[in-house]
Amino acid sequence: MKKLKITKSPHCISNTILVMFLALMVNNVAADAAPKSEPTRCVYPGSLGGTTLYNNSFVALKSDPTTPIEQCEFGSSCRQDARLDNGKAQCIRSTTNVESPYYNYGCGPYMEHVLFQTNLEVDCRCRVTGTGHKYLNPNDENTDPEEGIVNCANPNKQMKTRWPVKYGKGPKFDAWTKQKGNTRWTGGIFRPETREFFSVIRWTNPNYQSTGTIVAWNIDTKDRRVVSGLYPDKRRGMKEFGSGYLSDGIKKNHAKQPLTGPSIMKWGSDGMIYLLAGGTGESSSKRAEIIKIDPDTGARSLVWKAKNKKFSPNADEEYGQCYRPDGKYPKQNSVDVMALAFAIGPKDEFYLSMHDVRAGEGILRISADAKTCTPISVWGNAKGHNPGGKQKKAPAYTKIGEGKFIQFPVKGMLYHDDPENGPMILGISKGDMYSFALEDGFRSLETFENGTYSGIGYTRMVYMEKDGRGFVMATGNNAGAHAIVELGVGTREPIKSDVKDMDDPIFKSAYGVRRSVNMNGSLGNGNSINMGGMMIDPKNPDIVYGVLTHGALVQLELSTFNSMVWSY
Repeated sequence: MKKLKITKSPHCISNTILVMFLALMVNNVAADAAPKSEPTRCVYPGSLGGTTLYNNSFVALKSDPTTPIEQCEFGSSCRQDARLDNGKAQCIRSTTNVESPYYNYGCGPYMEHVLFQTNLEVDCRCRVTGTGHKYLNPNDENTDPEEGIVNCANPNKQMKTRWPVKYGKGPKFDAWTKQKGNTRWTGGIFRPETREFFSVIRWTNPNYQSTGTIVAWNIDTKDRRVVSGLYPDKRRGMKEFGSGYLSDGIKKNHAKQPLTGPSIMKWGSDGMIYLLAGGTGESSSKRAEIIKIDPDTGARSLVWKAKNKKFSPNADEEYGQCYRPDGKYPKQNSVDVMALAFAIGPKDEFYLSMHDVRAGEGILRISADAKTCTPISVWGNAKGHNPGGKQKKAPAYTKIGEGKFIQFPVKGMLYHDDPENGPMILGISKGDMYSFALEDGFRSLETFENGTYSGIGYTRMVYMEKDGRGFVMATGNNAGAHAIVELGVGTREPIKSDVKDMDDPIFKSAYGVRRSVNMNGSLGNGNSINMGGMMIDPKNPDIVYGVLTHGALVQLELSTFNSMVWSY
């Protein structure tokens, strides 16, 4: 039998292709019309409802609420709000930092945290009271079962708790506090070349009184190091860092020690640290000294020292002095110099604040070679020295400069070359910022006395610019004194909260309205910066670092006011 031969005509092939094309079109239409294009909704089974971060909330179709499209994992919850992708239901976290060891530890209770996400490693906004552990994965080894995340905890908890995640290598800077002695951090300076923030701690224990230690944090690696001074190692005892000059002790019979009475540090043009120290480091003193410290080796050398008959009778043989009026012992003692007030000019000259009941109030300039002391601006009601009897009278300092009469001592100082008004010294007195013209000593008020944010610090002052606007960040001395002042305008803003009644602040938060509840994170949980000083990261102006009273470095996000311990 012959084999049947079948031949397909061109017409049949065309029909086949047409059928296949139509089938493909139908499939695509069916896929586009799949239920995924339907409106979605959030579904919250379980007793915790919409506040849960456990993986029992999910996204579902409105037409099929029992079938999950997406199951929400730990750290996320299903959210639906008109302000969030036009009301699209979605699993979302309050943090965007996917590299964080705590990425799955977002904030659950508040919708506002999800709307205004943080990029910090930890979202401490929901853990101010230490109850954040309710929303964490109980099986995660990074979790402290008692208080959520230790980065958000209070200082006592941080110093007594094992840290599951290491936040920086190096010596811990709570070592001085754990000695049960008195401690105070004062200000700081930043070195862009190494991305290090330096600060100094003044501390006292039974063996050392008002001694100082300079330390540094690398704000990128979080690592810590001691630069110069003494460190109380818990295993090996007191360790000394750096070398060179030793300061006199507080009392005549006290042994010499590194950095007695440290207060304010500044950079010199040679890349060295210059520290105002001497005496107790508080209020005014006749024992001020300026010490140079190598930021890499910690080596110390004396630059200038005030003459004090009891402690340094021959200081005037080497260093220029501004003498206190005294008829009986002429030229025996320096005028009283304020601690916490120190600036360096462009030619490495030094500026100090005089607060002397006989000489008056004033701004002093010490030459770069330390050979002369010159009053720049002098005011006040000092009467000089009028002892009576056979002693000679000595007049107060001659007034220099016109303008504002300043009632209280000047603390905190910064050299600033103003484009309109020329070189000046900026200083803080009783919550206001003043300027002192170097040309003639003229004194001006640079901040509003009323109507704006009231607090302003003085242990760290730095000039910065943002959007073409110049301002001074002045921080330290109490919890409410971390502020910025817009120069030429006089308005001042708080750093870690929204401003009051200001239409155009320099720093604007993401919230759009004033926030005051649970928005400071770690800083709202008993952690205080006080005099420790703060700095804005020059590479990311939304990030601020500050030194906490127990020696940790805190990171603050200005746009959300979320804060966490960054190095400990």
